[in-house]
Amino acid sequence: MKKILFVYPHNFLECNMGTNIRVYFLAKELRSLGYEIDLYAFRNFLSIYDDFDEMNCHEKLVNSLYLYDYRETVLFRKRHKIHRYISQVLHNEELENWVTPSMVKQFNEITSSIEYDYIIMFYAYTAELISPGNYRGSSSKIYFMEDLLSVAHFVSGRSKYIGGLLDSEIKRISYFDKIVCISSDEKILFEKLLPNKQFYFLPHLISKKNVTGKLVNKVMKVLFIGYDNEYNIEGMRWFFENVYSHILVDIELIVVGKVTKYIDGSYPNLRKIEYVENLRELYLNVDMVICPLQNGTGMKIKVVEAMSYGIPIVCTSRGVDGLPDKNRNGCLVSDTPEGFADAINRLATNTALYKECQMKINEYFSEILDWAVYKEMLPKLFD
Repeated sequence: MKKILFVYPHNFLECNMGTNIRVYFLAKELRSLGYEIDLYAFRNFLSIYDDFDEMNCHEKLVNSLYLYDYRETVLFRKRHKIHRYISQVLHNEELENWVTPSMVKQFNEITSSIEYDYIIMFYAYTAELISPGNYRGSSSKIYFMEDLLSVAHFVSGRSKYIGGLLDSEIKRISYFDKIVCISSDEKILFEKLLPNKQFYFLPHLISKKNVTGKLVNKVMKVLFIGYDNEYNIEGMRWFFENVYSHILVDIELIVVGKVTKYIDGSYPNLRKIEYVENLRELYLNVDMVICPLQNGTGMKIKVVEAMSYGIPIVCTSRGVDGLPDKNRNGCLVSDTPEGFADAINRLATNTALYKECQMKINEYFSEILDWAVYKEMLPKLFD
């Protein structure tokens, strides 16, 4: 049986944010193909691993769990703070590098004691682990590009200059044998920058849902799902501060996830739910999904999941990031508060428009995003 090592900082069994859901379904598919999966993850970062064995016992997606203490990275970065400051002054700041000598040592001990056929990594922050100077093994290396990290740092204001960030991201991605992009946009960009590498477009691994007989609620239920990352917080605040007052129809607004902690003020038609166990039940009971994000890269998992249920979506331009077609996917897109609210108002009051959006989303998802379209790609990737 072939063995794979996932290098992913989070506990992906916690399906509480888009990237975890993406990695979880990838692991399920690879296990169904007969691969054994070990996970190299971070403690003292975001995830908690106290209940990992209990969470893993049902599906047994992970054979062995290896944990690196992220506090080592924090201390290492503090000791080298002056070097980062000089780089910023010289405008050649690199993308964050989480790799430390102790991480390299631990990683090489693991990969030399177990013969992995593949190493799969999801963030370029840890790519130096498999650089020619650090990695001593011979496993095939595959990068699943979930986000364009250099652009994300730049647009969020964490870095003033993008040149050094992008250069370092290109360099780290060049360490891999194959690069799998969740975003069509990022595949097109990077295959031009690294013409000698193999690139693939593989959207979120999700299938079309059978929702025959689903009825629209009399008071339309409008949903936003969001983990408490900076993009979701920013998007929700933009919505309530700029869009909410322009909504003229009677709706029930449902916000789900840790982002609820950052909604200021009270709204009579708002229901906040921090955690939902059954997302299918939630999607089957809502009529519309919104994605008011102002920033971000990659593909929005929340948008793709809504599309799999044929639910009409109102979003900003960031909501259709990563989709091969930005105009004919069935989503209503607006970047202005008035336009965003108007799209909600029209969907809530215009039955013909609502059904038209449903039809377009169903057709687009079946042709472009359905896992059935890409099912043959995964075995070929690992051939």
